[in-house]
Amino acid sequence: MNIRPYTIATNFQNLSSHYDFLSPVQLDSSLAVKQLKDIRYKKTETSDLKLDAYIPEQKNNEKLPGILLIHGGGWFSGEKENLGVLAQALAANGYVAVTPSYRLGGEAIYPAAVLDLKDALRWMRKNAKKLNLDVNRIATLGGSAGAQLAMQVGVTPDSEIYDEEDQEFSSAVQAIVNIDGVTTFVHPEVEKGPLLNTWLGGTYEEKPEIWKEASPIEYVNSKTPPTLFVNSAQPRFHGGRDSYIDLLDQYNIYSEVHTLKDTPHAFWLVNPWFKPTLRYTLDFLDKFLKEPYTPPYRTIKVAKNDQADFSSIQDAINSVRVFGPGEVLIEIAAGVYKEKIVIPSHITKLTLKGSDREKTIISYNDHTGKIDELTKKEHGTFSSHTLLVQGTDVHLENLTIQNTSCNEGQAVALHVEGDRFVAVNCKILGCQDTLYAAKEGSRQYYEQCFIQGTTDFIFGQAIAVFQDCTIKSLTDSYITAAATSRNQEFGFVFYKCKLIADKDVTKVFLGRPWRPYAKTVFINTEMGAQILEEGWHSWPGDSMFPEKEKTAYYAEYESRGAGASAENRVEWSHQLGKWEIEQYSLRNIFNGWIPAMYKR
Repeated sequence: MNIRPYTIATNFQNLSSHYDFLSPVQLDSSLAVKQLKDIRYKKTETSDLKLDAYIPEQKNNEKLPGILLIHGGGWFSGEKENLGVLAQALAANGYVAVTPSYRLGGEAIYPAAVLDLKDALRWMRKNAKKLNLDVNRIATLGGSAGAQLAMQVGVTPDSEIYDEEDQEFSSAVQAIVNIDGVTTFVHPEVEKGPLLNTWLGGTYEEKPEIWKEASPIEYVNSKTPPTLFVNSAQPRFHGGRDSYIDLLDQYNIYSEVHTLKDTPHAFWLVNPWFKPTLRYTLDFLDKFLKEPYTPPYRTIKVAKNDQADFSSIQDAINSVRVFGPGEVLIEIAAGVYKEKIVIPSHITKLTLKGSDREKTIISYNDHTGKIDELTKKEHGTFSSHTLLVQGTDVHLENLTIQNTSCNEGQAVALHVEGDRFVAVNCKILGCQDTLYAAKEGSRQYYEQCFIQGTTDFIFGQAIAVFQDCTIKSLTDSYITAAATSRNQEFGFVFYKCKLIADKDVTKVFLGRPWRPYAKTVFINTEMGAQILEEGWHSWPGDSMFPEKEKTAYYAEYESRGAGASAENRVEWSHQLGKWEIEQYSLRNIFNGWIPAMYKR
């Protein structure tokens, strides 16, 4: 076989003949990163295997998360320096980044590379003190063939297949980043050929068991790490990805996919595509690795029987120590809990976790104008909630929160005022004013949630991100009514969401400004035919705040579906460009806070 060298320089030379705006990535000597070069981590019969380590310069000895970056090159070429620029950039953002060499196919066929890379992980753990590394927060990352290897290492921790049972140090990782590599060798989409035949020791017909053994998709289970895919526009490098994600979904394991439009393979080694690759990688890894995991200091069980600590969710909350020493987990069994619940500001670091969002339901039915049974006063919008969250660092997971009042006035299901709020895999159900994302400066993150309502059913002043959520309109009306303050850079951001509606709903606006400086942005969102082509409404007739279209900021980026109509949107809205979209990272939107998903 004629194996061509695969380096940053040769990749640039190849791509620049097709794209005249590229430049190769380069190390940045101004970054506060220390580099340890060419350290031998393993000696084999044929070579000394070496690695480079990029370590953040820091004034203290804080233990940092780590990343093993694995270069590509078709299993037969490439060099560790290919990912040195990415490693340096990750180190500048607080990660210990290690780029190892490994035995290529011309020196030793599968499984040699996998064994080498597992040994590189063990070297990292063995030398954790020197690296300032937290051994419980490590990810694998790879590009192209390196992505397949990063996944294979990531999904086979301490595996019998690779004779790892008696090793002193673990090869387990807590996250995986796949940059344009396949997840399987047996999927019909994956191209087979001489390179794979040689690396796997025979054709698929000759050695199907080896081809299957070397396929990461074969090992997905409940303990598989969360996985990020950053892909080119070339489908053949996505082989098996969607099937892999389907398996992760079965175990409720987090995944992300980002496809860079109009990109070739090996996009991550050239500008301008290096920067978004780094941004997606940091946003993902920060979710899972930036904060060390500390288990709850107390777990409380709630159920509709006498086998639990409490039968009432509010009673369980009331038992939590004020400003306690750490997280408290309240596990809620299946059942319908007819309660009006408040998590007060002095209760922090609290997680309410249901057994199943379809079966663990918190329900109430207050609405504006209704007389409160205790106070004998009429409810207003801001007291109509089913669940009120005032405490900081409150998480909800696997729950339904609903207000069953409909067409009786404003009726809030979930009202959130606390900072650093997270809701994952929840259903938030109501009619008018379903979700009140309240309070200026409050940072709120909703992931894989289902939110439905009639009018202005996502409203408020908060900085709120909705990722991979389904938003359902029950009537012809408005989805959002932001009240973003003038000095707040971000309001509501919807990312990869899906907008649906009841069958008779045909006229829905994306939003209208409750207050003059409302900010709402939809990014990569699928919009059903119910979305009107003008998209946005200015809410005229407000004598206190006239001409809000002059101050509100409404924007979209690559909306799709029957309701996407960029050319017909109101003239005062915006269509974002590919460079403007870079500011919409979680790190930037939330001013440094990244919703930590490591507990999942």
